[in-house]
Amino acid sequence: MLACAAVRVIDAFTFAALGASLGLVSRPIAAQDAGARDSGTESSPEALVAHVRGARVPAMVSTRRTRAGATEVLHPQLERGRCYELVGAAQGAAQVRAQVRVREAVAGPALALANSLGTAARQRFCVVEAPELYCIDIEAWNAAWWHIEVLPLEERLSTARPATDANMEVTSVDGSAARYSIGGAGSDYVGGQLRQVAARRPGATGLTAMTRHTLATNGMVEQTVTLPSNRCIEVAAAAVPSIGDLVIELEDPTRHRVAQDSTHRGTESARFCTRYSGVYRYRVRVFSGAGEIGVQLFIDP
Repeated sequence: MLACAAVRVIDAFTFAALGASLGLVSRPIAAQDAGARDSGTESSPEALVAHVRGARVPAMVSTRRTRAGATEVLHPQLERGRCYELVGAAQGAAQVRAQVRVREAVAGPALALANSLGTAARQRFCVVEAPELYCIDIEAWNAAWWHIEVLPLEERLSTARPATDANMEVTSVDGSAARYSIGGAGSDYVGGQLRQVAARRPGATGLTAMTRHTLATNGMVEQTVTLPSNRCIEVAAAAVPSIGDLVIELEDPTRHRVAQDSTHRGTESARFCTRYSGVYRYRVRVFSGAGEIGVQLFIDP
């Protein structure tokens, strides 16, 4: 009897091993290994993205299952001057990443589509270059199932020629964006200092209008600006003589500091060449003194 029981146990293990080697495993397990849908449809990649989508009409939808590592390049139909949200989710045996790219430059960090929270991943981007230059790279490192959508946002970037006022002059260097006169229309000390900074970069133009602020010691100006990819920009600030030191910092869309001033003067600048487009943040702070400052961003030709 003991011998028969032992034989039955051995046969059971042998059959299980044989079934695994021949692919005779349960279909749900095999499907999950390939990144396919399991019984919980409420947590499928499509369902997770649909929860974020709401009533918006996608500019692009893509779903794919793969049993091995794979890459894919997608070309969404986008509108220049509009902002979008890349939303995606993935299931499977490995991570899946989505990357917005403009020509050869990446527009922001890669978006990981799978996470332990069971939620869709989201990333905002704005179209500041020609729409046909944008694409989305998908990379799966192993078997996976993913679903991504590009959803429009209400936010739009203004490309219209702005109205002029007493402190601002606008010149258009091309048909795609407005350019502002360096140092504004006035001829005071602060505007003159900004023009001297820009003179070090022949051909540079005003990416933003010059703004004026009156600050006390440790007072700060903080603004965001959408920068194009593969361009060099300079954040410049000039103060009246009663201010002895300004501090400038620039952060990329991931909130990492990428540039800062290097001296201790009342006229400062911080230069940075972008790899990808996005919303950057800059700060100008009065370190010593008090009074009026002027701030403007320049862009190389």
